[in-house]
Amino acid sequence: MRLPEDVARDLVKRGEVWDSALGVSGMRGSLARLDRGVSAAIGEVAHRYTDDEWVMPKTISFETLERASYFESFPQWLSGASHMSGDESVLERVATSMSPGDTARESFSPVKAALPPAVCYHTYAALRGRSIVAPLIMTAEETCWRHESGRLSKLERGWAFTMREIVCLSDSNCAEMFRKSAMEEAVILAESLGLTVRVELATDPFFAPTARGKAILQRVKALKHEMIIDYPDGRSLAIASFNNHELFFGDAFDISLADGSPATSACVAFGIERWVLAVLMTHGLDQEDWPDALTRSVVAEIGS
Repeated sequence: MRLPEDVARDLVKRGEVWDSALGVSGMRGSLARLDRGVSAAIGEVAHRYTDDEWVMPKTISFETLERASYFESFPQWLSGASHMSGDESVLERVATSMSPGDTARESFSPVKAALPPAVCYHTYAALRGRSIVAPLIMTAEETCWRHESGRLSKLERGWAFTMREIVCLSDSNCAEMFRKSAMEEAVILAESLGLTVRVELATDPFFAPTARGKAILQRVKALKHEMIIDYPDGRSLAIASFNNHELFFGDAFDISLADGSPATSACVAFGIERWVLAVLMTHGLDQEDWPDALTRSVVAEIGS
């Protein structure tokens, strides 16, 4: 197995990956086709559970993040969406500047919305105040944004990255059954791609001291597991997570079951680029060495 930095270096040399900003990468060639093949394979897993595919808004409101207690849990990752000021004098200064790019960076309006750090928050916001017919299972693949400062690296840890999530809202037993089933399906998928993985108990990286008690409860109650791939130098990377939120989001967003009780939520999340990286570390950069299932996807992509 190769190290992720070696894979990234060789992809840059081949011109198949490049950055518009640190942590925001583009892909081309066989890498782009592999990315679509991995996305399709993970999408097949999602669609075994549901045909309710959503397309999410490209930003998320601060109100939704407040309701989800995001700011006391993970504020360290958040990015904002802004736009150029509409003031004519500001626009004139930008247009006539010797360095319009630099001037433009200083001329944006205050942030009005955030860039989504996860897919599932949109689900709860869309269903806020509703009574659902359980189980409600939906899925979506979207771009998410988490700025992890000095930890940013190509494919492994992007500022912008692609996440496929499956969200289940139901009673507690059904939600947990879904989560456990999805863990099994994810392991089967990983093994079919020749990946050596393990699933282990995990906790979220809560930020605020008042929220760190949640990590203890997560571990004690076994509410979060992650699928891990180990690097040859002893490091590791989570490529999927399996989460039981109990009644938290049902309460926070007033989502109820038919009997009026709050819904339990569970979600499964796959980091698409991380799965791509895992394939490349395991099988190398040459298309002929990739698993048959992904090679077929690449061939189909070329022919489409």
